[in-house]
Amino acid sequence: MTTLTSRCLAITACALTMTFVSVGCGSAQVGGTGSASAPPTASKSETSSPTSSSAPEPAPTSNQPSAQDGTNYQACLGGNCEIAVSKPVTITLSDSPVGAGPFTVRKVNADSVEVRMALPAGPSLGATIKKGCTTAFYANNASGFAHTSCSGEPEDVLGMYVKQMVTVKGITDGTAILNLKSE
Repeated sequence: MTTLTSRCLAITACALTMTFVSVGCGSAQVGGTGSASAPPTASKSETSSPTSSSAPEPAPTSNQPSAQDGTNYQACLGGNCEIAVSKPVTITLSDSPVGAGPFTVRKVNADSVEVRMALPAGPSLGATIKKGCTTAFYANNASGFAHTSCSGEPEDVLGMYVKQMVTVKGITDGTAILNLKSE
């Protein structure tokens, strides 16, 4: 048993030696004839770790949410946009006196956003919208109301010609992503 183990170790050592010789050398011959050339020398740039100027650095990961329109609140003119909001801001949604808006973000909380929507008839409605929920602001020339749903888009209401929806898609580190949709 000892002889068999010794032979296996000797064969393994020879196989490993041959592997190193054939990998590290320019040429090798089995049988003892021929010569093996010295392994090529590696340049300093091949053996050293890459420097910051020679290799691109990975892009930093950010916990900040991103919005299609970023903080370009003018993209909301017409009532449809996706914006990032971290502080109070008033956003014009329509330049028509019978349209929705202006829309005001009053405060971004850890799990909700406090907003206010001016209605065509003059009054304004406030709502606190939780992350993942949608508030629909309905209005006509005499009245209006707001309806919040966290299980889907609020239904249309007969007699109301303005329907402005605001969805809080996410809130991270004091920045909320709002999706505004006009119907």
